[in-house]
Amino acid sequence: MHHLKCRNQIQLSHRKTVMTAGKVQVVGIVACLIPEFGIGFRNQLPWKLPRELKYFRQVTTETFDPAKRNAVIMGSKTWNSIPSKLKPLRDRLNVVISRSFASEWDPQGEGGNCHVIHSNSLSGSIERMKEVAEHLKLERIYVIGGAEIYSQCYSLIDHLLITKIEQLNHDAGNRIQTDVFLDSKKIHELFLQDEEGPRLFVPPTVDLPAKQYSFTDNGLQVTFTLYDRK
Repeated sequence: MHHLKCRNQIQLSHRKTVMTAGKVQVVGIVACLIPEFGIGFRNQLPWKLPRELKYFRQVTTETFDPAKRNAVIMGSKTWNSIPSKLKPLRDRLNVVISRSFASEWDPQGEGGNCHVIHSNSLSGSIERMKEVAEHLKLERIYVIGGAEIYSQCYSLIDHLLITKIEQLNHDAGNRIQTDVFLDSKKIHELFLQDEEGPRLFVPPTVDLPAKQYSFTDNGLQVTFTLYDRK
C-alpha cells in the first residue's frame, strides 16, 4: 500500500510538471476576498499583502524551463495602474488588451526587444500566442485582470490560481469593502478545486507556505489554491 501511494504521488508529480511540455497552458491568477469573491474597491486592491504580491511575481515570472518565459495578459486599466517605473512587468511578455487598439496583434518593439503587445481581442491574442509560442519561447500565459478581462476569460483558461483572503475578525465597521467581483457561480460550474494545491503546478522555486499553503497577515487568512477545468 505504501509503495502504491508513493507511485501515485510520483505519477501525480510527473503529470503536473509536464503539463507545460505540450500545449501552452492558459492560467488565470487572482486574489479575492471570500466568500463574495471580491477583487477590488474603487479601482484599488483593498488589502496590502506583500507576501501575496511576491507570490504573484514569482508565479508569473518563473518557469520550469529556464530557456522560456511567461506572458501576462491584462486590460488597459490594469496596465495604467502599474507605476511607470515597473512597466513593462520584467522578464515577462506583457499583452495589453483594449478595444481602442487598431489590431489583434501589434508588437511595441522589434525581435527580442519586444516586451509589450497591444491587442484589441483577448481570445485573439491568446490564440496568436499559442500559434507562435515556440518563436516567443512561451511556457505559460497568465491572465492577470482586471475585472472585465476576468469576466471574459473563463472559457479561455485551463486553470485558475486563486488566492483566497478571509478577514478573521471583523464587524460592520471594519469589514473590507469590495465593489468588483469574480463570477463565483461560473467558476464552480467550470472548475474544480485541486485538493493537492498549487505546489506541483507552479515551479519549485516559487516560495509557498509550508502549512496548507496558507498564512496570516494583519488579521487576514491568506490561502493559495489551484482550480482545474472540469
